[in-house]
Amino acid sequence: MRQRMRFAVLGVFVAVGLLAATGCQRQEPSGEAQATASEAKSTPEKQYVGDASCASCHSETYESYHKTGMGRSLTRFDAQSAPEQFASEAVYHEASDFYYKAFTRGDTLYQREFRLGSEGDTTYKRTEKARWVVGSGNATRSYLTETNGYVMEMPLTWYVEREKWDMSPGYKQVNQRFSRSINEECMTCHNGYAEFSTFSQNHFKTGDMPLGITCERCHGPGSEHVERRLAGLGPPEGEPDTTIVNPANLSRSRRLDVCQQCHLTGQTVLKPGETMQSFRPGEDLSAHRAVFVPQRNLEDPRRFGIASHALRLEKSACFKHSDMTCTTCHDPHEPVGEQALKQFNETCKSCHTPSADQPVCGRPGAHEDMDAAMTGNCVSCHMQKGGTSDIPHVTFTDHWIRRDPPENVAASERAGQGVIEEVGNRKLDLVRVTDDAPGQAQAKLERAVAYFKFYETKHRRPGYLPEVTRKAREGLQGGAETSKGRLTLGRALLEQDSLRAAERVLQAAAKAHPDHARIQYWLGVARLRQGQNKAAVGPLKEAWNAQSALTEAGMKLGEALSGAGRTQPALRAYREVVRRNPAQHPEAWNNLGFIYLQQRDLDKALNHFQRALALRPDLAQALVNAGTVHLMRREMAEARRYFERSIEADPDYTPAYGNLAMIYARTGKTGEARRLLQELLKRNPNDRRARSLLQRLDRMESSSSANAPNR
Repeated sequence: MRQRMRFAVLGVFVAVGLLAATGCQRQEPSGEAQATASEAKSTPEKQYVGDASCASCHSETYESYHKTGMGRSLTRFDAQSAPEQFASEAVYHEASDFYYKAFTRGDTLYQREFRLGSEGDTTYKRTEKARWVVGSGNATRSYLTETNGYVMEMPLTWYVEREKWDMSPGYKQVNQRFSRSINEECMTCHNGYAEFSTFSQNHFKTGDMPLGITCERCHGPGSEHVERRLAGLGPPEGEPDTTIVNPANLSRSRRLDVCQQCHLTGQTVLKPGETMQSFRPGEDLSAHRAVFVPQRNLEDPRRFGIASHALRLEKSACFKHSDMTCTTCHDPHEPVGEQALKQFNETCKSCHTPSADQPVCGRPGAHEDMDAAMTGNCVSCHMQKGGTSDIPHVTFTDHWIRRDPPENVAASERAGQGVIEEVGNRKLDLVRVTDDAPGQAQAKLERAVAYFKFYETKHRRPGYLPEVTRKAREGLQGGAETSKGRLTLGRALLEQDSLRAAERVLQAAAKAHPDHARIQYWLGVARLRQGQNKAAVGPLKEAWNAQSALTEAGMKLGEALSGAGRTQPALRAYREVVRRNPAQHPEAWNNLGFIYLQQRDLDKALNHFQRALALRPDLAQALVNAGTVHLMRREMAEARRYFERSIEADPDYTPAYGNLAMIYARTGKTGEARRLLQELLKRNPNDRRARSLLQRLDRMESSSSANAPNR
């Protein structure tokens, strides 16, 4: 008879400690921080009043503008006018093994995420509601979901030209599911002036969310203009109205800046005191921000991104040898319609008129009859059209106007666009494309911020970090001072595991900018990573007190309090995190469950583990913890299923092997138990508990062999 191993509940492998919020699906607070009170510039007297205030006097322009792509950049879903089709098959993301399906219920669009078992049965399902549609519908329509003001992108996008559903841009490479944060920078160029919670990751006052890029994005705050005009006051006849910005009255550079605030993309580094929303039309954009792009983006004749219009246009001979601006060809108040082609051709012909020795068009016969010889579409010959480097399934027009553009390049060939080459000690080749000319120290500090931002958002290559550190130190030592610069240096050191140095930098930064929630947050993280739980509590409390919407600080605070043995305060911190932001912190649900597990409140513990798994079904720690609850209840079959799921989700997370081995040993399956323990020891050779259990199995088998009857 085979012996069965006895074990106590909460035995050697069962209890799993608190989970730090370091999962790849959840973004950490970025290094792009807002201005602190000590840095912020004074608030202008003029206030934003919204598009409705413009409509009463400018009704025709208002109606026309709201039919343009910018006017429809963010909308509510309308089932009656929506172009989406819903009869297609679900979209499968192989790397993450999730299926996605969009559907409507009434006038609301939903996206469902699910998994299928080996028999085709649904083993997991999550459904989220779309609150807003992002995109005019000219090329794409993506979708945002929201919980308590926290705004996230959804995994499916409708690609208009191809009439198909597919993963949202960037999701094929890394499936962020329903967790891609929409930060202030995203919202600023896709919408009007949404009220953002400073220092948070993605929290907005969504009750007053504008719909679409507003009139004031290009004309500036309208309060004084509206007030004076409603009072019957205006400028003398023939004089410009100084209460509102009319871009037509600006210099060429300032007119271009109005467009370039969103159509000049790269790594944006805000000047001290600025936020993403503080730029005002008529101001010098280079006084508001520095923008850096990879050198190859400037030099490559064939590669372009979706919002590279400004840089590409400036390379054109048409731009260099005329006074053209964006509005030479584009009327921002009129939708692009059937007359667009004729309008564009007429614009070209206004400069390119035929002469006795030079036809306007090089096609055969153009000298005799230009209109007959032309294709009827100047753009088709002189502006490259094709897929972009950053958005799949779409066709965009390259704004570099050339006599002989290169052949279109497939989007698949653009995959390396924007990646800075790392060759030995070669310098990173990000190039400043704005006209600002800061002092040498400030320039180095801004460059360091840009490089780290590129590392964080585009290409996490460790070889960039020493250069970031060097430039940041040189800038700070040279007398430059910004909260972003100090934070960048501290975070770059953290990324290089220079924990003590990072702590010193961040401590000095917190002293210089005590109201900066993100600096306090990262100071707490630096101390946590050194095991200084008690010392981490202070700055993490400061961070959360400074911005309660920064729930990442609450997560880390709970972790620090737990590590310091302060279970009840940790419990309160985690509870507050999931109360405020229940959809983005599966780790908080898991950690709450673990505290309840320690307190032997099994029902509450299991409920919280299941809440974690409803958000992230592959969270190995929550799977082991849920299995532990069933183990404590002697529900072996259910416990085994959870432990097996944990091994499948994360083969390197070892507690599941030990717990599963104990179940097999208890039921007499010592061979399977031995195999699992050996697998565990391959991954963690120093696990003394596994070795002890393996020795017990050896003794049991020796005893069984000695007691076996002779035959």
